[in-house]
Amino acid sequence: GAAEKARLAFKLGGIEFEDERIEFSAWPELKPKTPYGQMPLLSIDGKAPLAQSGAILRYVGRIANLYPTDAEKALEVDEVIGLDEDFMRSLGPSFAIMRNPHTLGHAADMPEDDRKEIMAKMRAALAKDEVPRFLGYYEAKLAKTGTGYFVGDKPTIADCQVLATLRILKSGAFEGLPTTAADAFPLLSAFYERMLAIPAIKEHCSSK
Repeated sequence: GAAEKARLAFKLGGIEFEDERIEFSAWPELKPKTPYGQMPLLSIDGKAPLAQSGAILRYVGRIANLYPTDAEKALEVDEVIGLDEDFMRSLGPSFAIMRNPHTLGHAADMPEDDRKEIMAKMRAALAKDEVPRFLGYYEAKLAKTGTGYFVGDKPTIADCQVLATLRILKSGAFEGLPTTAADAFPLLSAFYERMLAIPAIKEHCSSK
């Protein structure tokens, strides 16, 4: 989910944290108690929790030295993060049709079979167009840097952001999107393997 990129940054930076997972059944009761009705949340030293996954990721990046202090390099990192957020937004309607069809102009009580049929069509279109388009952007960015990472010659939170997306894409959690979509992009595939070979990342991913 949205918290995984921050978990990866914590692990990569060697910073200990308490990873509290919320069961789906507990979410309805917890949701109205959160600042904006969203997860993830980050509580620092027992203080009131803060929200917004991007803000949390940048905070972890700063304390873990995974977010450049140089303004121009930080901009490059933010560019990659924004690109990945655009990718996720492009998938949004295909999730909304299942959870909140009324937000797409359908009846709130739309039959599940009808929702699934529309989602399947959406995902097929995404697999043909948007998915390869964004993966191509990642490939081009890696070709431009030439270091194996998205910004500079060592991992940053930009790499954590994209790695989290690739992992969920490869997991099959995005029903209807091919788990092998990234295989057609050699630099991106090499990046994925390179990040997973980092001991702290490897341990984290193998423990899930």
